Amino acid sequence: MNKSNKLVISLLVVAIVAGVFIFEKIHNGGGNVTQKVIAIATLQTHPILDAVQKGVIDELTSDGYANGFGARYILLNAEGNMGQVAAIADEVAARNPDVVVAISTPVAQAIVKKFKGEIVFGALTDPVGAGVVDSLDGSNPKVTGTTDAIPYGEQLKLIRRINPNAKRLGLLFNPGEASSQFAVKIIEEIAPTLGFEVVEGPVNSTSEEYRVALGLVGRVDVLLISTDNTVAAGIAGAIKAGIENEIPVFACDSGSVEKGAIGAVSAGYYEIGRETGKLVVKVLHGEHSLPVIQPESGQIYLNKQAAELMHDILPPDVVTNATKVFAEIK
Repeated sequence: MNKSNKLVISLLVVAIVAGVFIFEKIHNGGGNVTQKVIAIATLQTHPILDAVQKGVIDELTSDGYANGFGARYILLNAEGNMGQVAAIADEVAARNPDVVVAISTPVAQAIVKKFKGEIVFGALTDPVGAGVVDSLDGSNPKVTGTTDAIPYGEQLKLIRRINPNAKRLGLLFNPGEASSQFAVKIIEEIAPTLGFEVVEGPVNSTSEEYRVALGLVGRVDVLLISTDNTVAAGIAGAIKAGIENEIPVFACDSGSVEKGAIGAVSAGYYEIGRETGKLVVKVLHGEHSLPVIQPESGQIYLNKQAAELMHDILPPDVVTNATKVFAEIK
């Protein structure tokens, strides 16, 4: 190869390297803008947590922090493995992102123990009781987030309106999750005022939900699924038992209604995700000591096919006032 050809090749290499550099700059937001590193950690894949994560990402994207354009995301999923939750917390601490979004109570609990940087949690039922924050007023300068505090009174009123003669309420929950402990306490306080006797159905793993639901057949008139991650992930088992035995199954989130529960008064998990994302943006802008955001009200979600299969009747006024009525089970 002569000197002339070598020179041409050298110039081509320089041009390619320069082009890649310019391309990366453009896709990093242009100029000398440094990408923010955002870790998003979730317990597992299921409708509630997925909706929160989508809301977070959509909000970040709309505020100029899309993945690869102004921000770099580290997406972590424990796939329901509690041992993996601790490993995720260690990884977050090692990577030291600008902010970590912790979705679900177990993930938030693990991360606050290991990571001393900025933390924004998403959709925790009782962050104070879980030890994630000391209060909801922003007293912790580096930890804030959103709650999914369900309007349990409205949820039980919905069940009563659809099932006026029901007396015994079967409650499926995981006793090992802090969010369930909080929910059970509130539900058992409210239920008697609406004429319900609560019959507990402890579920320790998603695989046993069908068996536990079957064990309540003949002992309860309706079933209610709590919002804890174990029970929400195994809702197919409860719905199967409900359809087979014509026992109405209710939930506390819209995603579970879409999958076959008859109805729920839901906090709106996608919207909670958007609110969580707004807090993340504030943190990235240098704000601290931000109060925890709580949902102002719930929305009614119904599933017509589920009601038909479980031989339950949806009153017309309830249908009219619903935010969304799913025509069939997804």
